[in-house]
Amino acid sequence: MQKISNFLFCIASLALVFGAMWLLFPYTAMTVQEAEASSTPMGAEMFDDVDLGDFGMVPVLDMMQHYIDSPPVDTGEAEQKVRFQGC
Repeated sequence: MQKISNFLFCIASLALVFGAMWLLFPYTAMTVQEAEASSTPMGAEMFDDVDLGDFGMVPVLDMMQHYIDSPPVDTGEAEQKVRFQGC
C-alpha cells in the first residue's frame, strides 16, 4: 500500500507542476518581436545613457571607450589557492 501511495504522490506532483507550467507559460514567454529584437545586435550609440549615481548620466559609448583605454588589471588573486590548515 505504501508503494501505491508513493507512486500516486509522484504522479500528482508531476501533474501539478506540468499544469502550473502550462498555465503560466503564456505570461512568461517572449513574443516573436521581443525575441527578434533581443537577437539583433545594437551599436553602443543606440543605448540610453546609464545613471551612475554620483557620476551622473554616462553614455554607453563613453563607458566602452574607457574600458578599451584602461582594461581591468589582472592581479592574479583569483588564482591563489587557499589551503585548509586545520585547527
